[in-house]
Amino acid sequence: MLDQSNNGYASARAVAVACLLALSLNVQGQSEASPETDGDATENIPDTSGWACADCPFSYGLTGSILFGAGYVSDDFHDFGNFGGLDDDGVFGAFGADLLYRTEDGHHLSIFGERLGLDSRTLSIEGGRQGSYKLWLRYDEIPHARLQNTQTIFDGAGTANQELPPDWVRAGTTDGMTALDASLRDIDIGHDRETVGLGFLIGSESPWRYRADVQRETRDGERLQGASFIFRASELAAPVDYETTRLDAAIGYVRDLWELELSYDLSIFDNRNRSLRWQNPFLGINGADTGEISQAPDNQFHQVMLSGSWRQSRWLSLAGQVAFGRMDQDEQFLATSLNPNFSGIGLPRSNLDGEVNTRIVNLRATSKITRRMNANVRFKYDERDDDTPRDAFTQVVSDTFLTEAQINEPVSYERTGIKGELDYRLFSFLKLTASAEHKSMERKFQEVEDTDTEIYSFQARATPFSRLSINLEATREDRDNDLDPSLLGPQVNPGLRRFHFAEKERDFLRLNVDYAILDNLFAGVYVELADEDYQDVQIGLSDATSESYGLDLSATFSEHITAYAFVALETLEADISGADNINGAPWEARQDDEFRTVGLGVNFNELPGKWVQANLDIAYNSADGDIRIDKFGVDAPEFPELETTRFTLDAWIERALRKNMNLRIGYLFGKLTEDDFFHDNVAPNTVPTLLSLGQRTPGQTVHVISAMLRYQFQ
Repeated sequence: MLDQSNNGYASARAVAVACLLALSLNVQGQSEASPETDGDATENIPDTSGWACADCPFSYGLTGSILFGAGYVSDDFHDFGNFGGLDDDGVFGAFGADLLYRTEDGHHLSIFGERLGLDSRTLSIEGGRQGSYKLWLRYDEIPHARLQNTQTIFDGAGTANQELPPDWVRAGTTDGMTALDASLRDIDIGHDRETVGLGFLIGSESPWRYRADVQRETRDGERLQGASFIFRASELAAPVDYETTRLDAAIGYVRDLWELELSYDLSIFDNRNRSLRWQNPFLGINGADTGEISQAPDNQFHQVMLSGSWRQSRWLSLAGQVAFGRMDQDEQFLATSLNPNFSGIGLPRSNLDGEVNTRIVNLRATSKITRRMNANVRFKYDERDDDTPRDAFTQVVSDTFLTEAQINEPVSYERTGIKGELDYRLFSFLKLTASAEHKSMERKFQEVEDTDTEIYSFQARATPFSRLSINLEATREDRDNDLDPSLLGPQVNPGLRRFHFAEKERDFLRLNVDYAILDNLFAGVYVELADEDYQDVQIGLSDATSESYGLDLSATFSEHITAYAFVALETLEADISGADNINGAPWEARQDDEFRTVGLGVNFNELPGKWVQANLDIAYNSADGDIRIDKFGVDAPEFPELETTRFTLDAWIERALRKNMNLRIGYLFGKLTEDDFFHDNVAPNTVPTLLSLGQRTPGQTVHVISAMLRYQFQ
């Protein structure tokens, strides 16, 4: 509703693009009608003699529109307004702009902004001269409303230092915390992300090209984090105060048949909170009264890349990239423990002194072997060399007791892949594609050092007649490894198989059918099936299957009325093997999820009288989840079913008040309900050994109304 400020001009741009596409198709058709091309190609050239494009001539001066007005949100509802900025009740301003100023000598300036009165605003300013240079400034803000109506006891919640209330009484379980109810206070969990970008591009008749783009992203707010002392845990509102700066700069050289570009990428991450410190609300064991958790450390990444392409002829073209990078992280270590009983434990060095070198090579060769056959070969190499020093660190578990020292394990690997693909047009209506790919990965300090993956794929695209299009795709994937359980860490079940290391067989099948039922009515159907089997698993994910089915319809009832409708169903099933501990009772878990989506919409353009246009969109989503656990010889209770439903209705209508002024009235309705046993009726003291934030399951209805004026420049 609120992001439609550019709808009219988006339609104009779409018409212009269609005209340009028509022009390019016509030129392409003429160039390919040669003795060397497939004789059937000319049959697919559209007849453009009746095409018209009233908007193709450029308009000089100022064109576009601005949108301004206000709206009202009926209720506070984080889950409804998440990422959209409509999470708070009350009045909001609605502002937008889509403006373009163009001169006859090629200079232009465009301003685009939407949702400028909300916390999800976007603004872009771009200017320059066509074919010479371009400058841009962009601003983007997105709110992430995580949890609403949660409660905490900690003073300083949301900061790096969280303390107990002065009158707090510690206890072994939450039911013994006599000051709990009086100490609880409301807190919402979420953060805002703001991104500012500035860049330029210079390119003219000279073969040299220059570009640079700088972005600064900040995140500020809170996030959910768990903190524990052995078997007693608390949920905390951890601080989010991040800043990330990115630079992408490049110089390129372009000739008729080849081009080169040398680029430099820089990323700097700064976290203003090195750690999160909190006081233990439970009775501490062995002096564990205060804990400290490290936060994401400051780090940098630098990369230099050389990329290029060369087109020898229509029969052969080459492209590739070679990149060298380096990551650094030297944040100071925190103390081993704040427990005074372990104050004498030292560290082998003061910081990580982390250094990771990366090397990437991507190569691609494409060839048109015959008029009917195309082929391409791709090679990929990705190396991560972690040169971080290795030392033995004394382990203090939950600030409560000591275990044997552990040596840190830098994560290094080499990934290599090669893929060959062949396209062959068997008939004018049938095109076949087959590909084979081999991927290998070598790791260090992991229980699986080598994995090899083979992927085979086949695709058939057929158009038996003009109204029918069929696409069939099948893929087979096999992964082997050299598992050595002796390399697993201490206290890890030797039967454990991490799913991304385990041997795997995966089959995938997808069928798409598109059919033009009438000249103005189109239908599409798809079926997608996938099955994964992890063969060597004793503990971990053992198999998973998914099925997806969908149907969509679109219709054009007249020049001014279009409509669409769709329905989709997806099911996921997974089996997981586990054990209580290394020697504990084994168990089997099964998870079944089902997702349903239904939507429809109608768009009216140029309504009778002074009504300009109108739009209606309706969407319904629902999901069910079922979890079952079976222990050998033990009767496990059934878990309640997880259920989620969401319904939204978005409608607006626009009326012309005078030549350059329109009135838009909008209505947005949303309803969300959930049944989630993880959170339903779970107050801060429901679980004896968990002091939670009392997260509530969402279930609410929201209405949003708005009235806006659009002024158009012509």
